[in-house]
Amino acid sequence: MTPASKKMLFTYLIIGVISMLSGQGCSSGLKYEHYSSKDPAINITMDYISGWLYSEHRGSYDSYAQVTFYEPPDRKEKVYKAGIIITVKDSAKVEVKPPTVEAYAEDLLAKRMKFKDAKVLSRSKVKLLETDGLDIELSYKTLDKLYNVDAKLIPVKERVIILKKDDKFYILRYQNTEEDFDRFSKAFSHIIKTLKLKEN
Repeated sequence: MTPASKKMLFTYLIIGVISMLSGQGCSSGLKYEHYSSKDPAINITMDYISGWLYSEHRGSYDSYAQVTFYEPPDRKEKVYKAGIIITVKDSAKVEVKPPTVEAYAEDLLAKRMKFKDAKVLSRSKVKLLETDGLDIELSYKTLDKLYNVDAKLIPVKERVIILKKDDKFYILRYQNTEEDFDRFSKAFSHIIKTLKLKEN
């Protein structure tokens, strides 16, 4: 084998290792499928965790459009499950003034701080969809089961990314129990990097 061919083989091996670590969730043992919104108001494509379910819906009076990705339910009693939620709102329909990313973040945090033991864990700037946004991580306690007399408060973590692109807000959220938050944290980081607007 010539020195040139050895160098070429080494290069291919390095590329293969990098691909394994960064592609298809191999580093975390997760695989991904491709999502393309049916609702034109959502208008995005992105990866999502293979095997997860999703549903699209609109708020009353078309106040928002949303897609929710969630772990499939098991046969056991329904308890708090991980979820990734993408919400799209027209800036004219948001309740904050002025309709800026900062103002939206302050409004969201004010609502979250009403939960028991709520606290902001981190807050930083982020760039997605070729625009600047905010990346916030917080924790609080909420009920493990809705509409159940046996429900109890459990610690939950949430990561929220808020963007404004043209005349629309994009709110990307990952929620899970504090204990299980790290299971899909890297997956959420991967997913948001694959987020793209569909061509009109």
